[in-house]
Parts: sequence; C-alpha cells; structure tokens
Amino acid sequence: MESENIKLMEKIPVSKAILKLSLPTVLSTIISLLYNLTDTYFIGLLDDPIQLGAISLTFPAFIIIQAIGNIFGNGAPSYISRCLGAKREDEARKTSAVSVYSSVCATLVMTIFCFIFMNPILDILGTSPDTVGPTRSYLQIIVGLSFIMTLQIILPAMLRSEGKVKQAVTGMIIGTILNIILDPLFIMVFDLGVAGAAWATMIGNSFAVIYYLMVYLKGNTALSVKFRDFSPSKRIFSQVLKIGFPTSLAQVIMSFSNIILNNIAGNYGDYVISAYGVSGKLIMMVFMITMGYVSGYMPFAGYNFGSGNIKRLTAALKFTVLSGTGICLFLLIPFIWLAPAFLEAFTTEPQIIETGTAFLRAQAWAVPFMAIQLSMMSTFQATGQAIRATIVNLGRQCIFYIPFLYLFNYLWGLQGLLYAQMAADLCTTVTAVLIGVSLLHKLHKQNSSQPI
Repeated sequence: MESENIKLMEKIPVSKAILKLSLPTVLSTIISLLYNLTDTYFIGLLDDPIQLGAISLTFPAFIIIQAIGNIFGNGAPSYISRCLGAKREDEARKTSAVSVYSSVCATLVMTIFCFIFMNPILDILGTSPDTVGPTRSYLQIIVGLSFIMTLQIILPAMLRSEGKVKQAVTGMIIGTILNIILDPLFIMVFDLGVAGAAWATMIGNSFAVIYYLMVYLKGNTALSVKFRDFSPSKRIFSQVLKIGFPTSLAQVIMSFSNIILNNIAGNYGDYVISAYGVSGKLIMMVFMITMGYVSGYMPFAGYNFGSGNIKRLTAALKFTVLSGTGICLFLLIPFIWLAPAFLEAFTTEPQIIETGTAFLRAQAWAVPFMAIQLSMMSTFQATGQAIRATIVNLGRQCIFYIPFLYLFNYLWGLQGLLYAQMAADLCTTVTAVLIGVSLLHKLHKQNSSQPI
C-alpha cells in the first residue's frame, strides 16, 4: 500500500491523482447528506410546518454531536495514517481503541448534560410554544442514542485512514438505505411524526455501526476496537486533539450561528425557520460536496510541500480550483432554476416555498466561489499555516456571518437575513485570497524545475 501511495503522490499525473483521492470522499459525503435530507423530505410530506420547523431547530444539536465525533473522527485517522506509514502498528492499534472509547465517553457526558438541561436547551434553540413539543420528542431520541452517531462517524473514518474506502462506504450505504425504508414507515404508517424520523435515523446508524464493528472484530484491519487495546497516553491524546479539536470548534461555532439565526428568524414566524431549514440543507450539500472534493487535494499538497516538489503542489492547487469551480457552477443549477421545485419536494406551504426560494437565490451569488475558498484553506492547512487556515475556517460561520446576521436584520429585516450567508461566503473567499497572496508568491519563488 505504501509504494502505491508514494506513486500516487509523486508519479501519477496531478489531475488523475486528485480525482482518485477526492471521488471516494465525495461519494461518502453525498451518502452522509442523504441522511439529513431523508428525514426532512418525509416530514415535509405531512404538510405540517410545525414538525418541519422542529427538524430545523434540532439541526444545531446534530452539529454538536458530529463535532464530538469529529474530534476523534478527524484527529485519529491523521495520526493512525502516520503510524502505519512509519510501521508503528501497535501505536495505530492503541490510537484506534483509545479514540473509540474516549469518543463514546465524551458523548455520554454530553447526553447526561442535555437531559439535565433539556428545557433551557430548547429555549436556546429558539423553539416557540408550537414547536417545543415536537422538537423535544425528536431531540430526546437523537441525544439519548447519540453515542451511536459518534461511532458512525469515527469507525469509517479510521477505516479510510488505512485505505479501506470500500468498507467505509458500504456501512454508510447500509445505514442510508435503512433510513430511507424506515422513514415513511415510522412517520406516515405508524404516525410517529418527528419521533419516527429520529427512530429511523438511529436504527439506520445502528446497523451501520454493527457492520463496522464486524469488520474490525473479524481482524481484517490493522486497527482495533477491543478494550484490551485501550491504552491511553498523553502522546495519543496530544496527536489526536491537535488535529481534531480545531475542526470540531468550527462545527460548534456553526451550531451556535444556526441557533442565532433561528432565534432571529423566529421573530418573523415559524415558517421562516422551516424555509431556511430546508434551503439550508441544499446550501450545506453544495458546501460539503465541494469540501469533500477539495479534501482529496489536501494530503496531496501536504506530501508534495514536505518533499519540496512545489511545482506539483501548485499544479494541484490550480487543477483543484479550476475543476472545483466547474463543479460549483454545475451545482449552481438548483439554486437558480430548480429552487422552487426543490422546496416543493419538501412542502406545499406557499410561504415556506417563497421564502426558501429567496434564500437559495440569494446564496447563488456565492456558490461559484466556494472551491476557491476551500482550496485556499486546504493549502494553508497542508503548508502548516494554522492561523490563516483558522481565519478562513471560522470566517463563513463566525467572523463574518454572525455580525452580518445582526447588521443585515437591523438594516433590512427579513430581506437582510436572506443575504447574510451569501455576504459571509464572499467576504471569506476574498479574505482567503488576500491572506494567501504572500504564501502563493513564496511558493512561486520556490517553484523548482522538477517535472510534474
């Protein structure tokens, strides 16, 4: 595997290498996004804006759970890959076991906290007297079984770290198909509403986790989920947390920005929360697909930066920006021409369709530039520019977005809210380019004459 990876990084044509690294991640991202869309779609068939709003209101809780999982889901695979490359299989095995049990413990602590403070949390999420009941029903199930969601994040991530992409994707497919089958059964046949959506999601996740555990326990991997390999050390936690914590922090901030939006939007009516909840999923789909594509460039860039092959790095950056922008332009179609149809797939409420369509068409101005923003952030990460990477990472959901929410709402009301995310994305992209000029100039000067 090592020689194949070296050949991929050093010899294979840049475009082919980037595509080979990116496409499996894009596929995994699309499958993961289907989880989120399925619940919203079948709840939308009920034509009940209150229950649709409840799904939107619980989205920040999903982000928090994912953030806990991604502390280890992003941090552990990075260290595991390095250990396997250095033939330190015992350290890789210990890291996997420590990460699994630590993530579950952290999630259980969060679960206890959430149940103790459920009422204040529901208030913070922006529930109204109408939405508080269904939001509570959905949240109790999701939070109560959140350790399953954490495992569903970390187990396939570790499989990908040792090149087992097929097994990682298979588990996600199992969970998604089950979720799609169970959603209409629980929501419509058993008439469980949002609680049925929550049960369908958790059962789908559970079967995916069972599949992953079977892969690990059969011994078809260098990693371990056995308690006997649980051997925590300062070194393991340090290596995992320094990679995983910054990413998770950005997700937590995203969750808080969603809470702020819900609280502001709630002043205009529950239909606005529902409208943004549906349209926001499409915005996130485009962002996550683009990020999944660009994520294939980052290890390639880091490897070639470390080896001093700057020409190959810059060629990869150029290809990623151009091809990624092409993907973004294609993904722009739903925002401009298919926006009403996308909203109509989830609801027949005219106010939700009209407001959600306005959200999507406002965001369309920023979609073509997403690949530039994410490619620059990945370049900063790959070259060790932690501060610059953090600025870009926090820009679209914190540094620009939160101030714009308050400012635009104050100046233009609901119309201003429609454009806050678009303005934040554009400002983040401009900032990424401006703070990256000096790095790009430095890389250009270092450009060697080595053949690509």
